[in-house]
Amino acid sequence: MNRVVRPYRLPVVSLAVGLAAFGLVETAAAQSSRDKVLSTIVDATKAVGAKSVTLGAVSGDDAKFTVATTTIVTEAEGKKSTMTFGPATYTGAKPTADGGYTIDELVAEKFSAGADDGKLTAERIVVRNYVGQPAAKLKPGAVNGEKFERIEATGLVATSEDGKTVPIASVAVAASDYVGDRPRKGSFEMKGLTVPLDPKDPDMAQVTALGYSTLSLDVAMSGAWDDKTGRLDVPALSIAAADMGSLKLSFVLGGLTPEVVAQLEKAGADEAKQMELLQGLTIEKVALRYDDASFATRFMGKQAKDQGVDTKTYAKQLKVMLPMVVSMIGNKDFEKKVVSAAGAFLEAPKSLTLSAAPKQPLPVSQIMGAAMMAPQTLPTVVGAEVSAND
Repeated sequence: MNRVVRPYRLPVVSLAVGLAAFGLVETAAAQSSRDKVLSTIVDATKAVGAKSVTLGAVSGDDAKFTVATTTIVTEAEGKKSTMTFGPATYTGAKPTADGGYTIDELVAEKFSAGADDGKLTAERIVVRNYVGQPAAKLKPGAVNGEKFERIEATGLVATSEDGKTVPIASVAVAASDYVGDRPRKGSFEMKGLTVPLDPKDPDMAQVTALGYSTLSLDVAMSGAWDDKTGRLDVPALSIAAADMGSLKLSFVLGGLTPEVVAQLEKAGADEAKQMELLQGLTIEKVALRYDDASFATRFMGKQAKDQGVDTKTYAKQLKVMLPMVVSMIGNKDFEKKVVSAAGAFLEAPKSLTLSAAPKQPLPVSQIMGAAMMAPQTLPTVVGAEVSAND
């Protein structure tokens, strides 16, 4: 699929300004609280890269006001992008002592951001408890200390350069318990990303042959970070496809202290330095689970039909081959677990789980060393388990 929308170089402030807050007015001679907030937003918008801002009428008072329409023009790599929306309603917007501002809630309707290579629209974007920085603290292309509690967009449609559209029911991001400009807790959720599957597309031929005409995805993630211990707990990173199945990854890492996070950010595109830093992290546990919602059943049924046998017979044939297939692992105990779990899944495809829970947190460097020097010991080193239909 073609790239849908050019990335905008405006950082998180664009979520209060570009995605929900670019409702602006000219500063009056005697500024009200409303005017001070809007004046600060104007300056902040320009500080993070906006070339021009065209404003519609403003109505309301300091407690709650509405901007009818807004148009923001930006340029990146010689290409112009335009962002529009309106009306946008601010509730509880106040200037702060450091020259920034806060917004209790901002609701932006009819959002549109696009360039020659694509467009993204949304029926509504809601931002709650946003904290914006003064222009003096901002610069283009960087995270500049903005904070928010929740941002939710609904009724999205992404349009590619060739006119293909991908609707998304909703996208939501939540963050809380900040230390500096980093949240200790956060979540992401996307619902109803729907992609039509073209049977003429060779990349999609095997999927459409199973009876699928669309791919409908939901994505969710949540996590918590303890900045004092450096422990990152991600209980769920899931991708679910309707009538297909879902993958869920969970893990707990150690050693991700604020100092390490800062070094990773400083490393930038230096992959060698990043790898060096990552090897200092530890793994407490990790699990990957697949829950079938007909994809495995359809796939096995199709393969069985192509071979002229029924599905049960095909499953039995695969089970017979399993010991030979997994023998390359070189770890007899773990091979038995794999054969048992995979065999049960083939007979009745429900779920399949692969997990690792070492007796004590293991440095990534130790795991990588075992993988390179003695790969057959890796399942034992990490405490690997595999199970089915549990």
